[in-house]
Amino acid sequence: MALFRRKTVVDDLPERRSVRRHHVDCPARLKMLGGDRQGRLSDLSEAGARFETAHPPGEGVSGLLEWNGHGYFGKVVWSNETGCGVIFERAIPLSVVEDTVGAAPSDVPQGPVANFGNIPLGQKRGRRPVLVSE
Repeated sequence: MALFRRKTVVDDLPERRSVRRHHVDCPARLKMLGGDRQGRLSDLSEAGARFETAHPPGEGVSGLLEWNGHGYFGKVVWSNETGCGVIFERAIPLSVVEDTVGAAPSDVPQGPVANFGNIPLGQKRGRRPVLVSE
């Protein structure tokens, strides 16, 4: 019976990101059939990018993402009020990522790839006061 089937454990799920994201801040343009959107790149990896714009396109829209003389085709995989996530059709060269990151300030900390196992699912954050002793 499906009602009593064992649910998948969070630790059994594969890592969602296979490559490291780099924080960047550079002007970018997303060219689509419905028109171009001006905005900024805030995250970049070989697999995709975060594109921030005033009027982000909807999920599933394809287009050409251009920045700093580079341009790669991709598809919008998520969208919210302030931006969208674009996954590239093919992985872009690491040299392009390094070139873009090199143009950004180098003092920005680069964290590790997200570990899905560290995200507590189905739990609310506690609002208990914390006592600090001196």
